[in-house]
Amino acid sequence: MAQFGLLYVGEPQFSSPEEGQANAAQYVAWLNGLGDAVVNRGIPMGPPTRVDASGVSSDPRADRLTGLTIVEADDMDAAIAIAKTCPYVDVAALDVVQIFEMNM
Repeated sequence: MAQFGLLYVGEPQFSSPEEGQANAAQYVAWLNGLGDAVVNRGIPMGPPTRVDASGVSSDPRADRLTGLTIVEADDMDAAIAIAKTCPYVDVAALDVVQIFEMNM
């Protein structure tokens, strides 16, 4: 099986703390329901600092990466099927990427 990263993009906006708590509970139930497909349950990420040839910037971006979960699936279509069932997609977006091992 291949490994895929489910990249959490953006910061969900909820109309109330209760709505946020309900979504979090749905997310935990979803994650627990994935069983052995989960390689890494999640890596939350704080705001980024971008470093490039023009310098360093901590400007806020709406499309920032906010976390990562790693799953195993037969192929990209199967990984996308997993991502589509994630409650996070109801409030923000997921990018699905295949993870390759570097043989250096």
